[in-house]
Amino acid sequence: MKKSLIIIIPTIVIIILILSSLFVYANTSNQNKTPSLEEKVSQEIKYLNSYLIAILGNFNGLTIENSVFQLNPEETELEKSEDKSSTIETKDEKGGDSSGNVSENEDNKSENQSGENNNNNQSGASDKTQSGILNHNGKYETKWSEIKKQVEEIYTTWNAIALDLHALNVDGKSILSFSNTLNTVAQNVKKEDKQKSMEELGNLSQLLAQYMNSYSSDSRQKDILNVEVQTVLAYINATNEKWDEASKNASSAEQALAGIINSVDTKNDQKQGIINQCYILVNELKNAVNIKDKDIFYIQYQNLITKMEILF
Repeated sequence: MKKSLIIIIPTIVIIILILSSLFVYANTSNQNKTPSLEEKVSQEIKYLNSYLIAILGNFNGLTIENSVFQLNPEETELEKSEDKSSTIETKDEKGGDSSGNVSENEDNKSENQSGENNNNNQSGASDKTQSGILNHNGKYETKWSEIKKQVEEIYTTWNAIALDLHALNVDGKSILSFSNTLNTVAQNVKKEDKQKSMEELGNLSQLLAQYMNSYSSDSRQKDILNVEVQTVLAYINATNEKWDEASKNASSAEQALAGIINSVDTKNDQKQGIINQCYILVNELKNAVNIKDKDIFYIQYQNLITKMEILF
């Protein structure tokens, strides 16, 4: 009996220890997979700042490559699917006879449409070539209808982010400043006041950087956001022909980027390469500010901000 107890008791203890270890490991793994609130808010701030960049591009008809942002991407994809289904159904309804054959008229129509599509494709390629910044001849279209819709959509997204910022103990008055500034943006956009609308959107971008600086422990992310913000401010000031202010912003962006270059893991060649490209581009941006040429500035801005979005 004693021998049995000597064997059974250690066995039970070992089993308990194994089960406890597995439980602790499982909890640790789940915690590692679940992003922290800080990481979640950082993603939200980066996304919203990218959205502001897209809106600001619409004031001058600029296309920021790889930066087409929707506040409800899943809904947008659903709408695309519905549109596609609707198109297919329409074609089926116009189809042919009961055997599924298409009528001769439809064949002819398809051929005509095919020819038209080829012409449209050629025209589209030509239009794309013609839509370059230098072809604007100094006249930049402000897409007010699109801007108004985008600004209105910010309200819904901001409400969710504001709650997360409160949870991170970010100053309540500072959070309220974003809401108040957003209201000012909406008022100026309604009046179609280009200069004030852009300046207030720049203030929103600065507030986002301020929030990240107050809670984040990731100095690299904060520096990258600061480069983006200073680049955006330079763009706003250049648009409003405040070249001295734009020069200061470009210099601040260059200084922040220099700090990032010195802190980046040199083993990550791809990331290091993008940062080096950004450093060259920010200097090209400074040159564009010095010669006070909007066209050249917009070209350099578009190139730089697109690279920064990839890096961020």
